[in-house]
Amino acid sequence: MDVFPCELWEEIARHLPAYDLMNLCASSNDLLYLLRDKHVVKNFDLCSCIDVYKKNLYQCLFDHVGFEHIKFLNVNNLYWIDAEELRCIVQLLPQLEELRALDTKLGMRPEDAVLYKKLRKLAVTVEASQFVQGAYSENLALLRSLCIKFISKYRRDFAIIYYIFFNKLIGLQELWLYDADRYDNRPLRYDYIAFNLLNLKKLVIKSKSNIPFPDYKPFGFVPVFERKRTVASTFYYVRTRVPKIRSLKKRSLSGVFESRTEKSWDIVRTFLCENPCNHKNSLEIHEKNLFKQLQFEELSFVHSRVCNPTFVNAAIDILLSKHCKGLKKLALTLCILQEGNIEKTEKKNIFRHIINNSPYLSELEIACCNNSEYNDPENDSMRIPCFSSAVLGAYELINNLRYLKKLTLDIPAYSDGTFLKDVFLKCPLLESLYILSRENNEDLSSAIYSHINYAQMLKEFRFENVHIDLDRLFSTLNKIFISKLRRIVIKCEYEHSCQLGPVEKLLKRNKDIILLVICVSNYNRHQVSKLQQIMNEYCDHPAKVYLSRRDIKEDEEDAFIPERHQDILLSLSNISMFNFTEY
Repeated sequence: MDVFPCELWEEIARHLPAYDLMNLCASSNDLLYLLRDKHVVKNFDLCSCIDVYKKNLYQCLFDHVGFEHIKFLNVNNLYWIDAEELRCIVQLLPQLEELRALDTKLGMRPEDAVLYKKLRKLAVTVEASQFVQGAYSENLALLRSLCIKFISKYRRDFAIIYYIFFNKLIGLQELWLYDADRYDNRPLRYDYIAFNLLNLKKLVIKSKSNIPFPDYKPFGFVPVFERKRTVASTFYYVRTRVPKIRSLKKRSLSGVFESRTEKSWDIVRTFLCENPCNHKNSLEIHEKNLFKQLQFEELSFVHSRVCNPTFVNAAIDILLSKHCKGLKKLALTLCILQEGNIEKTEKKNIFRHIINNSPYLSELEIACCNNSEYNDPENDSMRIPCFSSAVLGAYELINNLRYLKKLTLDIPAYSDGTFLKDVFLKCPLLESLYILSRENNEDLSSAIYSHINYAQMLKEFRFENVHIDLDRLFSTLNKIFISKLRRIVIKCEYEHSCQLGPVEKLLKRNKDIILLVICVSNYNRHQVSKLQQIMNEYCDHPAKVYLSRRDIKEDEEDAFIPERHQDILLSLSNISMFNFTEY
């Protein structure tokens, strides 16, 4: 360890996630001092770190870490740790100013609120039944930023929460509200909250309830980001002294756009009521009102309303512009890859030019277009077909993305999936793979069985097809020499092998698998029970979730899936979405 000076080790340690830092220091006694360095441990981030389940977190902090220096603690999504242990951890940290504990067992009970007296920033998941009058005026007096997620609003006198809780947050400047209650469709009274919190400068709303686009301009709030999906709607507001919505385009005195990209952006915005970019870029557009210095981080052109050459060409213009040189995440539909939809003046083989322009893509999603609307009757009333040889050619080029970490593909029936072998071999950083086939595709399944073992770094795998041979699939997964698999979801309508030995072998070889869900629609009760019995033998920790089902229903208590795993279970897109764990 004498090869590098202490200053260099400290600089490296400051950029490591907390769990990796603990493992690094455990590798050598000469590095243990880093866990006592106040500049290294002041920000202690364990967000979504599944491997933490192997340790007693409180004991690790007490024995090895300079806990007296920690000012920021992130334990988001550590859903298995007991509430009492989490309270002991918070009490252990005398200088704690920021606590992020979304989807954990901490909440807003009186015994929890007492722990928040010194905090200036807090993120927590709550149930309406936890709120008690008189527990918040003193304990939340210093709070300036709050992220609160409601997983249950069930309470006869729910309206009292606005008076006993929200009215006490008089110093709050930033509020993130997430209504995640799947059963109670009553929306929160966001207008009451926006009106009464006079010091509020930023308001973020996410709701699983069906709410319209809220307008809070009378309260001084201007929307800078809007996103509506079937699973949730998200709105981002900032307060301005003079409520005014700026145009997302800037015209010259002659009435024309300053650039072709700006014109294309305006076209895309006329088709979509929401921005294709993420909230950071949306805020930049709102504040600067120009494109000259803009660099997109994420873009999503997955749409359900439109599928025509005007939209497609505008999207391509944006993707080939200088503003996408550093693009990290991209979601698009097959219709954008159709060469027949591109203007004659444009280059062909469009996907090759897209990836050449954005070589640093780490996350890619390609979805089938479900659009059922027809184009303008004046244009022959023809709908764009979302299949052609150009699509197959685009899939063949995915292996050129050397920085790819997550790949989500909606594969049409005419693709045999052979391109996946090159993806596994030439994308060495690939950690997450989500594959969906809406029609029975035996060739795709065969390609998965034959080549999935080449994906040596794979941590997350989701595969959905009409027919899947579980015996062949899990036998191939067992061939991965040093498996890093943590989460697996398999869904199909039927399978014929009925051989459960490979599933048992995988669980026996891979003790670190946290999530395993197998859904087979045509399984009878005996088959489901037999598979579940095998899984239960290896489900030896509260962090692990192993389920065998014909289908996952949210009202089944024994089929509860923590929020941490909803993304892979439902194949939810996070590109250009508002992720509350980024709070």
